[in-house]
Amino acid sequence: AIILAGFILAVATYPIRSKEFALPPEGDVSLVRPVSEDDHIIGNPGAPVVIIEYADIDSSYAKGFQATMQQLMTEYAAGGQVAWVYRHLPLIDQHVNSRRHAEAAECAASLGQPDAFWRFIDAAHALAPGSQQLDPNAYDFLVEGLGIRPEAFNECLNGNTFSARVMADFENGLNAGAGGSPFSVVLIRGRAPITIDGTVPYDSMKRIIQEAIAKAQR
Repeated sequence: AIILAGFILAVATYPIRSKEFALPPEGDVSLVRPVSEDDHIIGNPGAPVVIIEYADIDSSYAKGFQATMQQLMTEYAAGGQVAWVYRHLPLIDQHVNSRRHAEAAECAASLGQPDAFWRFIDAAHALAPGSQQLDPNAYDFLVEGLGIRPEAFNECLNGNTFSARVMADFENGLNAGAGGSPFSVVLIRGRAPITIDGTVPYDSMKRIIQEAIAKAQR
């Protein structure tokens, strides 16, 4: 496991919030699970800036933030300064199939190519954009597009293979202070983490990343 140490566990919160979830953003950011080789990550796990996102695949806010982060990672990941970690925060009171979607993404990751997890989420968002919710009946179509046999995928999903993992992500997000989807923690080497509760437009997120990189280099 790759453990990101040396972070000062005070927290600054950017006042950008979604209104999707009613729970107050209570929690302790020091409880964020250390990043490990089991995480889904784009970029260098040892980067001085690591963004850990907790998200619901059906969340319209998370869909927008996904596109923002993908654009930013094309700019920053190759340089090794920023990494992006995706964890699950299925809000089943809002999106009844969100936990199953999360488990489906994990099954795709276990059976497909190294980028199958990210491609599954991209395909899910493409099939159900905006406020639409993905129909689980579309799973076979999605995984066939990833080169995964539906029979193997359904065996994984129906066996609840990744139920514990998804719930571990969910509980960790709530313990860390998640009040909705997406909820992100920006870890900055040698500095206090920053939490972002909700979605952030590209320009604002780029500014946050640039400031975080500058802080890590001081």
